[in-house]
Amino acid sequence: MSQPVTLATCEDEPIHIPAAIQPHGALIAFDRQGLVLSASENTQAMLGLKVLPDQPLWQVGLPRAVREMLECGLRSDEPWMDVLEASFGDALFDVIAHAHKGILYLEFERREAALTSLSLGTHNIYRLVSQLQHQQDIQVMLESLVASIREFSGYDRVMAYRFKPDLSGEVVAEARRKDLVSYVGQHYPASDIPAQARRLFIENPTRMIADIAYAPVRLTPSTCPDGTPFDLSYSHLRSVSPIHCEYLSNMGVFASMSISIVVGDQLWGMFACHHMAPKVLPYPTRLAFQVLSQVCSAVVARLEMQIAAERVRKAAYLQLQLAKQARDSDDLIAALTKGTAHIRQLFDCSDVVVMLGGRVEAGDNPELADFAVRIVASLEADPELDLYQTSRFDEPFTDSRGAIFCGVLALRFHRQESGWLVWLRQPQSQTITWAGKPEKIERVGPSGSRLTPRGSFEAWEEVVRDRAVGWSAAELAIAEKLRGELVEICLNRAAEIDHMRQRLIAVLGHDLRNPLQSISMAASMMSSSDTRSAELRKHITYSSGRMERLISQILEMSRLQAGLGLAMRMQEVDLSALVADSVREMLMAFPGMELDSVIEADLRAVIDPDRYAQVVSNLLSNARHHGRQGRLVQLTLRREEQELELTVRNEAEPIALDDLSQLFSPFKNASGSLHNKGGLGIGLYISQAIVQAHQGSIDVQYQDGVIAFRVRLPG
Repeated sequence: MSQPVTLATCEDEPIHIPAAIQPHGALIAFDRQGLVLSASENTQAMLGLKVLPDQPLWQVGLPRAVREMLECGLRSDEPWMDVLEASFGDALFDVIAHAHKGILYLEFERREAALTSLSLGTHNIYRLVSQLQHQQDIQVMLESLVASIREFSGYDRVMAYRFKPDLSGEVVAEARRKDLVSYVGQHYPASDIPAQARRLFIENPTRMIADIAYAPVRLTPSTCPDGTPFDLSYSHLRSVSPIHCEYLSNMGVFASMSISIVVGDQLWGMFACHHMAPKVLPYPTRLAFQVLSQVCSAVVARLEMQIAAERVRKAAYLQLQLAKQARDSDDLIAALTKGTAHIRQLFDCSDVVVMLGGRVEAGDNPELADFAVRIVASLEADPELDLYQTSRFDEPFTDSRGAIFCGVLALRFHRQESGWLVWLRQPQSQTITWAGKPEKIERVGPSGSRLTPRGSFEAWEEVVRDRAVGWSAAELAIAEKLRGELVEICLNRAAEIDHMRQRLIAVLGHDLRNPLQSISMAASMMSSSDTRSAELRKHITYSSGRMERLISQILEMSRLQAGLGLAMRMQEVDLSALVADSVREMLMAFPGMELDSVIEADLRAVIDPDRYAQVVSNLLSNARHHGRQGRLVQLTLRREEQELELTVRNEAEPIALDDLSQLFSPFKNASGSLHNKGGLGIGLYISQAIVQAHQGSIDVQYQDGVIAFRVRLPG
């Protein structure tokens, strides 16, 4: 039982060796010795010639001009083709000759004397070529050409296709009979034009089907003497795929012609001509359109190069603007996403996410932050991966509005701080508008509705449902260049920060330690036995000693920045007493501070007491500096299940989510935050490192005007 004809079988169909031709012409094949190899079965009926295998050229009965043309081909060692007009009886024929794989083919197409001559075809093509010379816009050119081609050819509909990188096609321009529905905007899957058909469109830029309901005319014999089939790739009469004929029939089309647009040896697009009745277009006109194909291809190539050059120029200018913003700003993320030049402008994308040092900026759609974090987490498993691109991410993301994101271009620009740029694209099918109602003219054939424009579009939509437009080579080159610039900026910034840190360390290690030692010595020399003086001496000694310890701890910040961690001296201590001492020290230093503490008694823990005391001091100092003036600061210490929980709360001015997320980052941009104005912002950064070194956690929350820092240690 034979299998039904479907588009799924197209990829394997040997369309270049059909062993048959269309019936509006005849074909004779000769070998290099001028002997007949094969002839179409209609040769005698059409030409009045009885052609037999192995018959020599001089016995076939061809007109003298045709014999002389063929003899030139037999003597030629180069690729050869020629064409002339010849009469057989009272009939005029176009005779098209070419050589392919050692075989010479003569094709005969009958032409009415009143129809187009070669000279008229030349005149028409001259008009068309003159229109193309000064074109500067591809879309305008295509719209002009479809109208001209329809005028010169007389087809009911002429469409211009453009093919995308995934080989799917779109109708981008059209000239049609007024009563026909428009196909502009319709998309077709790559499977509608399989690979072998694309190859033939490139090799033979024009192809005509005079009547899709034709009965193929067989070649006799159907194979070469060595048993191989005749390769009709360059034949104008070549019989076409029955699958394609049924496809056209389901569209209501009875005749067609295609004109290829080839750029860089790739099928860039084509003009498709449809007629709602059988139609033979004379060879001279088709030859003119073949010249048009070559000229149009050259113009498209030129304009594509100009477009690519302009895209690169704009990208280079935008990169310069982004680099300048990044160098001039203390906040790299803000420089890339909130300046005059925006990182999203580099590519056609749905959104972009920037990540650095734990901060995530998700552009117009905050829901994408978690998706980008998930993407980066999977990429960072490969330490050598700095640029990643896909049109179909394994686990696409769907936001609350139902929008799908599956196209990803991610580049890493800061390894230590997990700096990434992630551009995202939605599937192609989410951006397509179906134009018109082609089902009005569909005629479902024996193979079903799949062989229709609507069926093709639905199949294409199914294929690309979770697939975005791919990232071009030019886009990847732009991304790689941007990555290099950002890496350089980050390295320079790291060098500047390191220089600042070294200066800070020098100040802390030299300029402050000496006066602190003097204060400590002066306190020890106070000889008064007065109780108040003794208490004062005690606090001066304690505070100066604490400051020296703090300086030593800050000096170790360079260890944190270098990834070396903190040196810890763990011991079991009375945590309740340690926190109470820190509270008393704060109240002694700032008598007017409103501070209420609730400390659960007898809580013990294995910690570094100096480090933990530094955390308490930093949190209380932070509350005093950045809370509402004169408002109460609350400290609580308690056991919460298996953890020891320290909480410091205070009323504060409203804090943006971006500012809240970077409170634990060192050297914060002071202008962007209510916290740490005028400071370097290392207190909370060191506190976080200390807590993490204790296998604990520290977090911050802001709600209803109150900010709360919570420290949890294993208890």
